[in-house]
Parts: sequence; structure tokens; C-alpha cells
Amino acid sequence: MSNNESIKDTLDVIRRALEDKDDFTEKNENILILNKKVNDDGTVKLLNQSDDINAINKVIDKKLNDLMEKKMSAMLKNQLPIILDNYFKNKK
Repeated sequence: MSNNESIKDTLDVIRRALEDKDDFTEKNENILILNKKVNDDGTVKLLNQSDDINAINKVIDKKLNDLMEKKMSAMLKNQLPIILDNYFKNKK
């Protein structure tokens, strides 16, 4: 299979999944799970091995941890002075 055919096949899978409304709920819980990965060089790899899935899970976990750390830091930076101020006001 050439790169163009591989890319076309992957895009067809995505298109069919997005068009299949029976697989999605009416809520905003739309999840599309694909079993193929497009590499930087344009090749498509079938993700059926646990090592591939573990590598993807590690990337997702790292991204989620980074986002949570940024959100928590921002929240604490903005809210902690207010919380401490209210705490010490109530102690008096």
C-alpha cells in the first residue's frame, strides 16, 4: 500500500466514523477512537499492540498532568491569598 493509499484509507475511516450518527449519543460525549496512527513521515501504523497503546497513554497522561499543573498553579496563585485572608479574618 502506498503512502497516498494509506492516508486515503485513514481519512475514509475518520469520515465514516464521523458520519455514523448511531454511534454517538445526543449529549456532548462524542468520542472517536481510532486504531491507526499517522507517523510524521505519512505512513500509517495499526495500533493493536500493547506497547503502542502504552506509549500513547504515556503521552496523554503527560499532557493531562501538564494541563492540571498549570490550572492548579493558576488557581492557587489567584485564590490562595483570598482564602488565607478570609481564614485569618475569621480567626480574630
